[in-house]
Amino acid sequence: MIVGLWAFEPWRLFTSSEVNEAAPSSSRVLDSAEFEDAEHDTNGRVEILELADGRRFVRLEELASSDGPDLQVWITDQPSGGEWGSYDDGRYVKLGELKATHGNQNYEIPEDADLDGLKSVVIWCDRFNVAFGTAPVTL
Repeated sequence: MIVGLWAFEPWRLFTSSEVNEAAPSSSRVLDSAEFEDAEHDTNGRVEILELADGRRFVRLEELASSDGPDLQVWITDQPSGGEWGSYDDGRYVKLGELKATHGNQNYEIPEDADLDGLKSVVIWCDRFNVAFGTAPVTL
């Protein structure tokens, strides 16, 4: 039973968190898209931002999703709206742990990341290999 509680963390069904980070200053929007539900209801917008120095960020705006164990933000080569367990089947770039289930947040894209062919931003539950929500993007 203890292992089951650790793995599923059922209390997360009733928890949420919020963060409100400002967008990086002097950034321009390269692309934006709305989240699509996957395994969990997920709303909000994804923006791909570029700064004057060439750095890029994924920005989640007005995010609203449920909580879960080991939630990550990824960019993947799988199409948005696909099978919710498929996003780790191909190539992906991990941007970091989801900072909060609600609000506005920024994730820097590593400068050395190969972005060729990547086409969706995913909120990914790494423990159970499921997407909570996805958004189509052009990098």
